[in-house]
Amino acid sequence: MAVDENYIKNLAEANGLNIPQERLGTVLRQYQSYLRTMEEIDTVPLERETEPAITFSNTLPSLMPGSGQERK
Repeated sequence: MAVDENYIKNLAEANGLNIPQERLGTVLRQYQSYLRTMEEIDTVPLERETEPAITFSNTLPSLMPGSGQERK
């Protein structure tokens, strides 16, 4: 599935939102960043009983804004 401006517009409309044409590029980049973050989180080996707040704050500091270790 291609995530492009048309996809973002359709997704927004399906959720009752109207994104102006001039904002679609910005929203697309934000959504792509979100998807990359979700992919990165999915690569972390977690045990079934893992507490996410503890694990993510220790394992993925590069994803936490203001941590000084932002993703490059």
